[in-house]
Amino acid sequence: MSREKTMESITIRPMLAGELEAACNVISLAFADNPNMGAITNGDTAKAQHAMHAIANFAKLGRRYSYVLVAEISGQIAGVLNAAQWPHCQMDAAEQKSTGPAMYQALGTSMPKAMELIGTWVKYDPQKPHWHIGPLGILPAFQGRGIGRALLRAFLEKADQDHVPAYLEAEVDKNVRLYESEGFNVIAQEAIFGLNNRFMWREAKES
Repeated sequence: MSREKTMESITIRPMLAGELEAACNVISLAFADNPNMGAITNGDTAKAQHAMHAIANFAKLGRRYSYVLVAEISGQIAGVLNAAQWPHCQMDAAEQKSTGPAMYQALGTSMPKAMELIGTWVKYDPQKPHWHIGPLGILPAFQGRGIGRALLRAFLEKADQDHVPAYLEAEVDKNVRLYESEGFNVIAQEAIFGLNNRFMWREAKES
């Protein structure tokens, strides 16, 4: 994949070192009304937003193993895609210990539910080479413009060049349909807090 890819007015490129805070803000706003986060925080969107900012910062975008793409429109980061390669897609014991206090501070009484969700996701994480995608989020004001698909396609181009399959989780039906249209298949599913979480896999395409 070229270092920078432009589609109409959308520029998709790797996140720069100084853009972590802006990217975390995008994720926090994009996931404020996410069903899984709503279940974890009992529908408190402000708490969900605060928690997702911490999760993005400490457990996702800020990790040294993360590969992050941003979608930029008129100088503003409008979308973010995070991915990490197996076996580093899940935090090890040392990372969990170092990020634990910040996670607890952000989640508070929602921590047990968050750990239950993560624990369920972990058991489905394929134990073979793959790129693990997530989170993928678009600022609410920019949703519905195809930015998520553009980010996903740009990343999958890289995954195909790497000859590495891709994997992700999804509980929102429209997102599942998007992923299926880009070559993902549901390989497992489980209801968590009453929400149908789908676990999806995509084989790398031959160039």
